[in-house]
Amino acid sequence: MNLKKALKKTLIFTFLGTTLLTGQAFAAPEIMFTNKDSKINSDFDRRGAKKYVEKYAERPGNKKYANYGSNSDGGDCTNFVSQVLHEGGGLDLHGKVGYNRNTKDWYYYGPNVPKNTNDKKSRTSSWTGAHQFREHWAVVNGSGGEFAYQAKKYSVKDAQKNFRDIYNDLYEGDIVQYVNSAGRTVHSQVVHHFKDGEVYMAQHSLNDSDYTWGTDLPLSEWLDYGGAYVVTIKIKK
Repeated sequence: MNLKKALKKTLIFTFLGTTLLTGQAFAAPEIMFTNKDSKINSDFDRRGAKKYVEKYAERPGNKKYANYGSNSDGGDCTNFVSQVLHEGGGLDLHGKVGYNRNTKDWYYYGPNVPKNTNDKKSRTSSWTGAHQFREHWAVVNGSGGEFAYQAKKYSVKDAQKNFRDIYNDLYEGDIVQYVNSAGRTVHSQVVHHFKDGEVYMAQHSLNDSDYTWGTDLPLSEWLDYGGAYVVTIKIKK
């Protein structure tokens, strides 16, 4: 039996037993959307995504891509997550080169957003921006590209209470994002591995931050990073 599935089974029984004994109620997450195509991204290579994380999360990164780790750029988190999906997971780029439509386009051919539709060496805002990434792969205010299989939204409090649900739902290569009280997505991480009931995340961030680049960040300790909400994005079913 797959180790993750075995751990899930144990956790589910533990969770149900505790709930039945204590009568404690857990709020269900908001399912932001579920893709009508249950086979979307079925060729996403989770093992390849994990290998890419382990190769580039803690060192200067793939030279094909710029580093957006300065304060003025906002951080390299979503650039790294996009690389994991494309370079590691093998997902195709989306949209037309030279266009920058958050719900349709997701690509990287150069370091800057296109100045016009003839700019072929460019990248989309959805490649590097956490909020635009969510608008592309999931939804923002009920509207978006919905290129992933499913997205769920938890308040920080409910995410803490429902951590086993999050653990059971996600796999390597899935995405977790953090949202502030204004509804703005402020950070992106990718699932790296699971151990002893914990989900360990990988990320890039600001070059000068205390949490710059790493692969063993316990999700349970990060749930309140954005201050208000946690969004989980499941790339494939």
